[in-house]
Amino acid sequence: MSSSLVYYEILFILIFVLLNNNFAFNQYFAMHSHNDRIRRAATARAERLWDYGVIPYEIEANFSGDHRALFKQAMRHWENHTCVKFVERSLDHPNYIVFTERPCGCCSFVGKRGNGPQAISIGKNCDKFGIVVHELGHVVGFWHEHTRPDRDDNVQIVTKNIMSGQEYNFNKLTEEEVNSLGLNYDFDSIMHYARNTFSKSTYLDTILPQHDPTLNVRPEIGQRVRLSKGDIAQTKMLYRCPSE
Repeated sequence: MSSSLVYYEILFILIFVLLNNNFAFNQYFAMHSHNDRIRRAATARAERLWDYGVIPYEIEANFSGDHRALFKQAMRHWENHTCVKFVERSLDHPNYIVFTERPCGCCSFVGKRGNGPQAISIGKNCDKFGIVVHELGHVVGFWHEHTRPDRDDNVQIVTKNIMSGQEYNFNKLTEEEVNSLGLNYDFDSIMHYARNTFSKSTYLDTILPQHDPTLNVRPEIGQRVRLSKGDIAQTKMLYRCPSE
């Protein structure tokens, strides 16, 4: 996700805080920022998981046919690799997501809020397959990978290169928010920030992966192409998908 898009996410967060309480802020912030033995950045709160892995959805009427097809393609990507299912919302579904466009651009809550409809915003320049898959990752229950409690063993946060006022996006989450289910840190996760996210300059790193000792190179991060093997594995564990 580009720095400009992430900027609008933060703008939305600030507005959201003014209109809501601190709990709502913590819920949203942890998603858009998601101890040493904790692995991977999945929600630790059972109430945020969708019942039976079924996520009802609506798409606002202002989206074009191409947009609707894109959203469905991204949902099918999750379905094809996990047991999570997306269904069109009916009156039997009190909790559901709504594809909409908000000032934040690209944003979503982590997991199920449990108090009715919740927005997944796909704004201008966010209408790309990988970005929609990423935002759906938040819906499913994932925080950003670099906020894991064990992240310092895997990446270096270069604080001096972070845009002023955006440092909190690199805070670590706690055990109360993250249950990584024993899986390793995933550089390839679609939920990982890129190396220059919130950077003062495109050419300055804000997140520097540790060298791979076997290859003596730094792993690539920030891909928005498809779910990684780790994303798929943890989703299956999180929702207790049947063995294939």
